[in-house]
Amino acid sequence: MANKKLTLYRKCKTPEGWKRYPACMSANGKVKPDIVIVGGFEVAYPTGHYELRSFEGSKTKWTRVEGNATDALAAFKSAQKVATAVAVAGDAGVQVVKDAMRIPLRDSYPVFVQAALDRKSTEAAEIYRRTLEDFLTTCKKTYADELTHEDVIKFHGAMRKRGLSDRTVYNRHMNLRAFIIYLGLDVKAVAGKSPKFEKTMPEIYEPKELKSFFKALTTDYDRLFFDLLLKTGLREREAAHLEWTDISFERRTLQVRSKPRYQHKIKDSEEREMPLTAELVKELREYREKSPDHRLVFGKRGGDVDEPDGHLLRRLKTLAKKAGLNCGTCDGCISSKECELWFLHKFRANYITTLLRNGLDLRTTMALSGHADIASVMRYLRPAGTEVMQAKVDSIKWR
Repeated sequence: MANKKLTLYRKCKTPEGWKRYPACMSANGKVKPDIVIVGGFEVAYPTGHYELRSFEGSKTKWTRVEGNATDALAAFKSAQKVATAVAVAGDAGVQVVKDAMRIPLRDSYPVFVQAALDRKSTEAAEIYRRTLEDFLTTCKKTYADELTHEDVIKFHGAMRKRGLSDRTVYNRHMNLRAFIIYLGLDVKAVAGKSPKFEKTMPEIYEPKELKSFFKALTTDYDRLFFDLLLKTGLREREAAHLEWTDISFERRTLQVRSKPRYQHKIKDSEEREMPLTAELVKELREYREKSPDHRLVFGKRGGDVDEPDGHLLRRLKTLAKKAGLNCGTCDGCISSKECELWFLHKFRANYITTLLRNGLDLRTTMALSGHADIASVMRYLRPAGTEVMQAKVDSIKWR
């Protein structure tokens, strides 16, 4: 009889190349993250993934497991149960027929996410993963052909119960819709119509707010960081991964590029170059002299650590609160003292709006801001502020 033992392995990237080793189990039966058994010793290999080793006759079969050590253990235990059930049925003389036409949901969604990763769409893969994990929490169906429109409606209700906005519900619905298409199901019957949401104009900071905010800043790091956001419109991750090599002091330009070493990929996969003001170049030169050995322009802990900072939004909210600029009425101010009216993308909205108000055409603005289409830029075409409009109305000769 062929060996039917099921084993959990980890395929690791070692100095000698990719190799498979048995996963290391702790005394309490859990999988030790990234640890494998090599020659009887525990060795850590951070880069890799888990695989289940099984046998079909005399042929070895490797099944990749997506996720971390906890996910691998769950997949291992599930596979053990299936293998045991098949073995018991075989001993009883019962033939077990596996329906190859049915698609297990929990086996399919990691493949769908991996497909996005293979396309180098890291951000999209993370969004898909989060959406589908939430969906499978509310949906208890096993196979794809069991999905109905009611399952999607139930998912909408669960998201709204958690307090997610209509726009977020719409975005998650579209992510789920892409998965339904991937499964080969009737997307109109299962997904149905996408939920509606009110399309609002992008929010911007008023001149008085910006003046008060910048006046309250006390460090060169903060002054330069938020000034750069205001005058370049960089997205949060673009700013967090900005390197000194992206800046040309001679040509007064800044390049936005992907950073493979940090697994950062720019949105829409299109690099762009933008001009910098003389004042901003001067600030950057002076700041560079204080950290000549750093790779990143804005590292962690106010620039002290040369690693990408993942808490820039929190930094902004803390500074706004310290400056006494919280509105005091939004849910954020009431629940966590972090004002919802202060967020990083708002600086980007100011940048794009300012370009348009100063006469830049839509296509040039699209190129500078890194948008993929004109329609996205047109959302920023808005009337001037009240004070500007008042001055223009006052200057009109009515009769």
